[in-house]
Amino acid sequence: MAQYHSENLAPHYKRLMVFVDGSNLLIEMSRIISIPFRAEKPPFAAIDLAHRIVNNVYKNVKEFVKIRRYWFSSYKADDKYYNKLCKYLRMLDFEPVLFKQRNGKEKGVDIALTMEMLINAFNQNFDVGLLIAGDDDYFGLINEVKRYGPIIMGAFFENGLSERLPMAFDNFHNLDKYFNDDSCNEYIQRIKNQISP
Repeated sequence: MAQYHSENLAPHYKRLMVFVDGSNLLIEMSRIISIPFRAEKPPFAAIDLAHRIVNNVYKNVKEFVKIRRYWFSSYKADDKYYNKLCKYLRMLDFEPVLFKQRNGKEKGVDIALTMEMLINAFNQNFDVGLLIAGDDDYFGLINEVKRYGPIIMGAFFENGLSERLPMAFDNFHNLDKYFNDDSCNEYIQRIKNQISP
């Protein structure tokens, strides 16, 4: 899979905002680690692993000033679980934007992510945007956001990635490489433990 890079970011491009399609990320993570868990009610160890992966995408760029990180997903549970999930995501420095599933269907995640990214780009709240998603529906969003001037980085797994999406990003990272080191094993074992009966 080709990677598209724009390594020499302009020196004044420092303010970073992160937009994570959490539902999409958790579904693909479940496939990669071969542990079936529900993205709408994931084990919290899976969210820990997702947090680690998101951090790995930009941790080596010390110049970034992280403004905000959004986590968009749906959930299928009661208000008690919703509050627990929100608190956990906040503890991991994510701004949770969560939608309750109705009749087993996820609604609102893509639209909410699109609106948040566009509004923040229009208001020039970030210089660099990082989108963690692989859905082809985001292709138009990326091109629209770039019109406001920020650099747009993207990251996702090769499986489940739209063929044309990486070409829209200024810089693309394949997340598969982050599962090749032994440090993931601890998280994977914790996920297994949390879903075992």
